[in-house]
Amino acid sequence: MRNRRHALAVGLAIAYSLALLGDQMLYVFLPSHPAAAGITAASLGLVLSANRIVRLAANSLSGLLSDQLGRRRPYLLGMIFALASTSGYLVSDSLWPLLLSRVLWGIGFSLLAVGGVAIMLDHSTPADRGRTIGIFQALLQCGTLLGLVLSGFLTDLLGYRGTLMIYAPLAAVGLAVAMWTLRDGDLAQARPASAASGASGGTLAALRALDPRLLAPAYVCFVTHFAGSGVVMATLGIYLKMLSAEPGAGTWLMPVASLTGILLAGRRLASMVMTPIAGHLLDRLGDRRMVAVAGVLVIFAGLMVLVGGRGVGLVIAGVMLVAVGEGFSQPALVVWTGDGAPSHLRGVVMGGLSTAGDLGAALGPLVGYALLETSGLRVAYVLCAALTVSALLALAFVRGAAPAAQQA
Repeated sequence: MRNRRHALAVGLAIAYSLALLGDQMLYVFLPSHPAAAGITAASLGLVLSANRIVRLAANSLSGLLSDQLGRRRPYLLGMIFALASTSGYLVSDSLWPLLLSRVLWGIGFSLLAVGGVAIMLDHSTPADRGRTIGIFQALLQCGTLLGLVLSGFLTDLLGYRGTLMIYAPLAAVGLAVAMWTLRDGDLAQARPASAASGASGGTLAALRALDPRLLAPAYVCFVTHFAGSGVVMATLGIYLKMLSAEPGAGTWLMPVASLTGILLAGRRLASMVMTPIAGHLLDRLGDRRMVAVAGVLVIFAGLMVLVGGRGVGLVIAGVMLVAVGEGFSQPALVVWTGDGAPSHLRGVVMGGLSTAGDLGAALGPLVGYALLETSGLRVAYVLCAALTVSALLALAFVRGAAPAAQQA
């Protein structure tokens, strides 16, 4: 069981990371070079948010498919969509084809993200669930580090389409890795006879019976994704570009795209280091809520640094603090939700948690760029800080972690 769990974690992380390359490149390159994709700066927020908007509907549907059809087939379908969307970025030369590719990627990502977490939860127990999820999320972050750094350097060297000519074949390699990793057939998950019937009414009734305290991690997930994956990640490139143009900024050692890629990679590295630590603490302490509180506090500190920072050093510090906080909070939220989800509903419940995060991540770029035009980026960071305070208040009013998972 343990060897199978490790093989699944490594194989799924490799496949996921290769599928994600094209999406990551857009965040690294497009904020400072939107014309390379045939779009205007005014379209950036829509392009960067389109996939997440689609996932608001696709996440729960992907989870339902994973619960009803088994984990393997929906996951492989997600890899096929990832290959198609990356190829679409390569051939698109205007807004609408690029948006269509982003929509396709949003559906594919839902199938991969929800399905991957459900697979790992299926292969864990309450005693080792924190470490299982922490290590799995660390592997996902590790696999994307090279992609972020390469996206910055490759786009500076080869340009937008030259880089995608490398990434599209790599997405095909990811599909092959996923097929090999899941070669043993559908991964079964425990389901009671009543759930096996697939009746939507039974599923809705079971969802209504879940502990309402699971709304707390969903809200915290929304806030942390709005701040980190939404506002900070989407606006980092343009924030650095603005700082480089300020009087007295001097000559920077590398182009903005390369520096953006390095910082986003550093963000991944910090999160990668923290997720297994958070997972160990989750299993050792057994208190999912307090680990989440610690992570949100660190995110708040990072946002306050970004609000007051006027140099590259402070921007780096703020980004890294936000990443450390995310690394602590995200495993806690996943495990907390997994504890309260019976196995036959695990896919759809994790889809709901992903939807909360994607809603925040989708609104983040839209709000960030809107405030950039009206009030400035620091106002956007102040808004993020205020939302983290509201997340802390929500956690303070939850009297304990979610109950142990219901037995199937």
